[in-house]
Amino acid sequence: MKDKFHLVINFIEQGKEENAREEFQKIASENTVEYWMTKGKLEQKFQNWGEALNAFQKILELDSENREAENNIRIIQNIINFWNPEMFNP
Repeated sequence: MKDKFHLVINFIEQGKEENAREEFQKIASENTVEYWMTKGKLEQKFQNWGEALNAFQKILELDSENREAENNIRIIQNIINFWNPEMFNP
């Protein structure tokens, strides 16, 4: 099964998000760090911030010391909280 996760991650890294989504949909849901990390990265790539945050939070429930999940959560929170005052200047 790890080969399936590896395949999805490779597609994401190659910029083949649609292929990654197709392959991920073939994987049965499981409550593992590998599953949630793959889902989080895929959702992040499609800018589905809420879904990605939920996936990375699930990882922390399984492995509270997972630095990659923590870093991804911080990145997404920074994206969500970004505010550019110049956008409001006419």
